[in-house]
Amino acid sequence: MRKFLLGLLILLLAFGGYILYDKYVNRGIPKLMVEEEVVNIDELFIYGNHLSLHGSSVDDENLDLILYNGDFISYEINLDDNSFSLSDKINEGLDLEKIPVGTYYVFLRSSTKDENDKDVYRYYIIKNNTNYKETTYYTFSNVNNKIIIGMDNDYETLMFDVSENKDTDVYDVVIDPGHGGMDGGANKNGKREADYTMKIATNLEKKMEANGIKVKLTREEGQLNNNETLPDYGPHGRAVTSHEVHAKYLFSIHLNSNSASYVKGVEVYTADKINYDLAKAIVKNVVDLAGSSYSTNKINRVSDGIYTRTFSDSDISSSLAEYERKNMNAYEITTKSNYYYMIRETGGIMTGAYVDGRNEPKILGNPYYNSNVGTEAYLLELGYLTNTDDLNNIDNNIDKYTDAILNSFLTVFGE
Repeated sequence: MRKFLLGLLILLLAFGGYILYDKYVNRGIPKLMVEEEVVNIDELFIYGNHLSLHGSSVDDENLDLILYNGDFISYEINLDDNSFSLSDKINEGLDLEKIPVGTYYVFLRSSTKDENDKDVYRYYIIKNNTNYKETTYYTFSNVNNKIIIGMDNDYETLMFDVSENKDTDVYDVVIDPGHGGMDGGANKNGKREADYTMKIATNLEKKMEANGIKVKLTREEGQLNNNETLPDYGPHGRAVTSHEVHAKYLFSIHLNSNSASYVKGVEVYTADKINYDLAKAIVKNVVDLAGSSYSTNKINRVSDGIYTRTFSDSDISSSLAEYERKNMNAYEITTKSNYYYMIRETGGIMTGAYVDGRNEPKILGNPYYNSNVGTEAYLLELGYLTNTDDLNNIDNNIDKYTDAILNSFLTVFGE
């Protein structure tokens, strides 16, 4: 019996030694010595293709965020009142597209100099204190990686496991042809917005796919008859599709209308607290390449042609009154919630999504309303159907409008 137990102990020690050897020696990954003090993060989310982190910091010098797999990938951080973040914009931070295949341990690192002017580093474990203990991200199809962000490792720190993606139902971009079926949208002299949005969306889809971008439409041409509408929520709903296919970006195509026929121009609506570079590129290219103009609308305007709207106190009061009138349960809307549902509900917690299913079957729920992975969405009002100049320009230059959107996006996709 003793011989058996001794043999079992030797076997266990040998197995444990092999694991350590394979993990740190055979793979050439030296073990890091970490500090006892721990960094705690209270925010971890992905919007578009960037990861954002926010958490406590440490009282140390020259701090950066590192990914470690034997080599070090370093990222600058923002420090403020004993806390750190990667950016104050929801679509900035750590670019997940640029991380090579491999397993990476994540630390906060400080660097100082010793008396011999040699670098001295200290490494701090990052604990995930959010409700999202494991987060999965799918890269663009030209990279085709799957990234699992968790903490299952000996360090008990944040970890990235980057591997080749083998899942098939993954797309880069969702294009939403606004309205459709019995919902024709704006209408002027028998011309329906829904017909234009489908024509523009399918044209853009073909051009994107020709450039290696995998595209999914929220509705296909001829999918809806005149007695049907596309559900906003529920399985395959307009605001749910981008989550279902793990899209990084969404473009919702629309034409505007106004009782005043002189109102004209392009308007791009975005989420709040973003880097506006892509929105600015789209607006500029639509004006320069398609011969359009910046909208004269000043309400909720951030800059020429760019608009961001969140719920105001007045909006919330009106919404609550409307739910009460319809005998429906009110949602928990705040002034941080983005107003337009195709931006709000596709962005998860980053954009204040709230359609949680409490009003089913009247309104189907959004199963991804509390997701920490969101699609970076843009609602494109490409011109006014009620303005003769805008309408004629769109009729004659659809290719130029879609080229403008494509060229703008390629500045992001091609980085």
